[in-house]
Amino acid sequence: MNRDVAGLRLGLFGFNCSSGRTYATLPESWDASWENNLALAQRADELGLDCLIPIARWKGYGGDSNPNGSSFESIAWACGLLAATRSVDVFCTVHVPLHHPLVAAKQMATADHIGRGRLGVNIVCGWNEDEFRMFGVEKQEHDARYAQGDEWWSIVKRVWAGEDRFDHEGVHYTLRRVEGAPRPYAGRPLRMMNAGSSPAGRAFAIRHSDMHFDAIDIPEASIDRIAETKRLARERGRDIEVWTPVGIVCRRTQREADDYVRHVVDHVDLGAIGYLAEMKTKDGHSATDPQGRQLRSPIERRALARGSYCVIGDADAVARELARLSSAGVDGVAINFVDYLAELPFFAAEVLPRLEALGLRA
Repeated sequence: MNRDVAGLRLGLFGFNCSSGRTYATLPESWDASWENNLALAQRADELGLDCLIPIARWKGYGGDSNPNGSSFESIAWACGLLAATRSVDVFCTVHVPLHHPLVAAKQMATADHIGRGRLGVNIVCGWNEDEFRMFGVEKQEHDARYAQGDEWWSIVKRVWAGEDRFDHEGVHYTLRRVEGAPRPYAGRPLRMMNAGSSPAGRAFAIRHSDMHFDAIDIPEASIDRIAETKRLARERGRDIEVWTPVGIVCRRTQREADDYVRHVVDHVDLGAIGYLAEMKTKDGHSATDPQGRQLRSPIERRALARGSYCVIGDADAVARELARLSSAGVDGVAINFVDYLAELPFFAAEVLPRLEALGLRA
């Protein structure tokens, strides 16, 4: 990822999992085969997209379609894609409670050498209680998860810094005579992203992350919060990018796009959405902008993009909405389509030139 070029960065999100981020019983739902993952990654690389971001899932969401019921483990997935691409950054997504920091540090350094410095890491301090129970791991109280994340990340960074053998005596980890080589490629630490939205989660991201995933309802209502995130990071001597996940339906006309959204909603998997809502309720998850008026209806957002911001329309409308997000201070968008391979070519042919004309892409 060229970190010196201004503009709106573009990534593809969630395609390592069956159905991606779509919760509907559709024949065209994303088939997350390795062949499809590889073809999509190489196409994104050719198009000059900035990054590929996986979801770390260990079981599906049930319902009739069982979204994410099949998924590739993200570090191994990243290794395969880094070996098969040339310039696009590839992220892995790591659950702190499920990955020992020394094992993860070694795995990620290995992957970074495969990609010659193109691996990034999305750190998740934990939320899905059902998955954790499957591993026999007790989910911690909310703020304590980020305390563990602080400790976990500090250990990983010390290993990557090439410190001499060190001991670590912490709340969550007790380690003796720690060492680890190789360091990441060229000795550079990996770019880190985090999606914490609670006060503790956002504070963790501001302290540590290079890219903060922020949930957005109305771009204009998020301007002050995005600016504050960047200001608080600068006060710590750090620069931080703000990203948001976006579900895109782009068709030749607005009517075609709206008709397709109705088709998705007609096939929404209420069982899977209900399971997701139950998990979020147990976790105490709430929207970042609880008073925000959503651009699309909640059911459309959940069916198309697991509740994230949705951009629906012809190429002009999609480009305008992405420019609107950029104007609010968003540095990058992590995109999902219903069928990534089928929909990316039209987006690339029609929307990317419009973003270039707007000065948002080089």
